Amino acid sequence: MRASVAPASDSAGSVRTAPTLSVLMPAYNEAENIAAAIDDVIEHVFAVVPSAELVIVDDGSRDATGAVAQRVADGDPRVRVVTQANAGHGPALVRGIHEARGDWCLLLDSDRQIGLQDFAVTWQLARQNDAVLGVRRRRHDPRHRLVLSRLLRGALSGLLGVHSTDANVPYKLLPRTLALEATAAMPPQPRIPSVLLTVYLHRRGLRIAEQDVQHFARSAGEASLRWRRLIAFCRTALRELLRFHRSLPPRS
Repeated sequence: MRASVAPASDSAGSVRTAPTLSVLMPAYNEAENIAAAIDDVIEHVFAVVPSAELVIVDDGSRDATGAVAQRVADGDPRVRVVTQANAGHGPALVRGIHEARGDWCLLLDSDRQIGLQDFAVTWQLARQNDAVLGVRRRRHDPRHRLVLSRLLRGALSGLLGVHSTDANVPYKLLPRTLALEATAAMPPQPRIPSVLLTVYLHRRGLRIAEQDVQHFARSAGEASLRWRRLIAFCRTALRELLRFHRSLPPRS
């Protein structure tokens, strides 16, 4: 089920009633990063797809994240800010998917750890595939996060038969219809929607392209999950992953 990639012919600064692409960016306490993160999208994504929108979901930030983002949105109709009570990254991402109006969705974090310089390649890959998933070959994350990613990759392959290089990468491009189908199959408050989305795409037997993306160390702000909290989070996430996998129909 491959959605067509329409040519970006609208003038920069305008968004059609139905944008071609929705960039979805959950944000929590990212006041130091959010303005630059928006600039990155404008420079590298809107330049490729002028008929695009950016939807920022402020997940109950306790700092000025929402205010900074709203100031940008007030001057740029392509940028929208959605505010919700703090519910966690997963529900914020799902909220973004439901707020999207574009034919395609680009899932992106607000911490600026994923470089967008190669988005033009991502957009081209979407012409031949059902979805494009980023891969962080060289990561600049704390050791416990790297270990967690290796364990996740092993669990997906060994327990679920899902072979994904980087299932939890915060950089995914897929049709909005697919994203909505996947979220409809998820629990109401998913903890790991990005991983569940990867599992869903593989179980559907879709054509998935993996693309190497640049990964940077955090330049500002702090990660929301430290290693002590990660232990409890991992237990919950594993149970969620197994239940989700069992609930899906056989691979098509």
